Amino acid sequence: MKNSQHTVCVERSVMNALRKHVLPSGVNIPLDDASYARFNVDPVEYNDANTFKRVYAVSSFLRKWKGLKAEIDLEATALTSWLEAERQCFRTNKRLETEASTGKYSVAPSTIVAAQRKIAAVLGRFDVKKIDTLCRFGNGATYDLRHGATHAKKTMKPSVTFSALPLVCHVLSGDNYMSELVGGFSDLKIVETNRMVMVPKNCKTHRVIAAEPTLNSFVQQGFGRYIRARLKQFGVDLDDQTINQDLAFRALVDELSTIDLSSASDTLCINLVKLLLPSDWFEALESLRSPKTQYKNQKFVLSKFSSMGNAYTFELESLIFWSLCKAVCDENDVVSVYGDDIVIPNARYRPVVDVLTWAGFSVNGDKSFTEGSRFYESCGVHYFDLEEVTPCFQKDVCTRPVDFIRLHNRLVRAGIRLELRKEFWACARVVRDCFRRSFPKLKVDYGPVVEYDEYFIDPDYRWTSGLVDRVKLGSFVTVTSIRRNIGDLENFAYLGRKLRLPMFLNPCPRGLSSESKGHTHVFRHKWHWRSSSFG
Repeated sequence: MKNSQHTVCVERSVMNALRKHVLPSGVNIPLDDASYARFNVDPVEYNDANTFKRVYAVSSFLRKWKGLKAEIDLEATALTSWLEAERQCFRTNKRLETEASTGKYSVAPSTIVAAQRKIAAVLGRFDVKKIDTLCRFGNGATYDLRHGATHAKKTMKPSVTFSALPLVCHVLSGDNYMSELVGGFSDLKIVETNRMVMVPKNCKTHRVIAAEPTLNSFVQQGFGRYIRARLKQFGVDLDDQTINQDLAFRALVDELSTIDLSSASDTLCINLVKLLLPSDWFEALESLRSPKTQYKNQKFVLSKFSSMGNAYTFELESLIFWSLCKAVCDENDVVSVYGDDIVIPNARYRPVVDVLTWAGFSVNGDKSFTEGSRFYESCGVHYFDLEEVTPCFQKDVCTRPVDFIRLHNRLVRAGIRLELRKEFWACARVVRDCFRRSFPKLKVDYGPVVEYDEYFIDPDYRWTSGLVDRVKLGSFVTVTSIRRNIGDLENFAYLGRKLRLPMFLNPCPRGLSSESKGHTHVFRHKWHWRSSSFG
């Protein structure tokens, strides 16, 4: 569906429309990409939510756009930050080693003991049998495979670190299907590193993640799921971001602080985990981590314990942040953690910051807010004076029809959310005009506001009658691409997955053994039901 004649930069056209219709008069946001990338909005400088949310919306729109030419080497910037985080971990490791050997801690020992006890209570007695049934493959890239690799490919000479072999073998010994599929020791690829991968983050830098060895990741998933389930029993629900989001809304009235950490997972050092976790749990998690990382032709010995990409990092860091916060807060204080998004009472802000700093983390002053602030944010939702001001971000460069539809609908939803319907509808009109010029033969219809992006949503859509419960619209429908399995290994992998995951559905409509190869977008007329729309 790509149009080779497509020359319209719809994102920049929308940005111009935002400046015209949304940006308050007298406010200037840099026009050139380099200056725009460096421009920041400080909530302290604003006295009312309406002005702030307008400036914030315009200044944020292209902050993560891949087409921005900011004259910044994003990869070099990300590597520099990663190396600095490693140096920070190295320094923290040395300091904690000295403190542990001398007994002279720079925080109250009672705080450390309290955090240790809370972690031990959450994890419980170590029993690898509790982990066995939770292990599985994720969809992400691994050391030697790209994102989206099939289940069969992940079992063909899978990569694994030497230290992880005991746990991996234990898990596989209790799973006839997986052990048959993986084979013996000669069928394994022993590696000593993970692989550094960089993915887009924003206009200033990339995000560094680690593609872990395949079988390490398989067992890491089990430990991550176990910690997540145990945390939920102690009131920390890592499946629900709305808890932190609701607290960010209440922060101004309930005297709460929202804390964000810089490079949180990259500054989780080895000795902190060793100090806080029970020894058997530390040894198990330590055996599954990668001791080194590989970037191009370089190898780095890691001072961090685990990074993004390790399947238990998110749960482990959440556990540690929660335990440290609880250790310095009263029993009845509000303490809510989702990764490095932390909510605590204002009265505990300084003690919590002090203990996090002792642990080797850096509080992000630009994204942490406490007493005196009128702005709060957590888990991607932002509030100013109790009014939601969360901006919308355009990340991808629009080339396909579905990209235009998503951009259009993103603007419409932002207008509804920010109560600037008229202004954002004018900006969405720019997208529709560009769409018609770029794809003159396609006619995508307007329809009611829904969560998905198959047609242009219209906040003022009216059903023809109160008795009508569905409408047929020209839509772009997501269709799964199918690759039929023809080899014995692929068929065995499919049958094994079916046995392990009873809810697994074969994507092939004819019932043949198959694997999904991603998705394509197909234009067709489709019925849409009133019950799926909002309002």
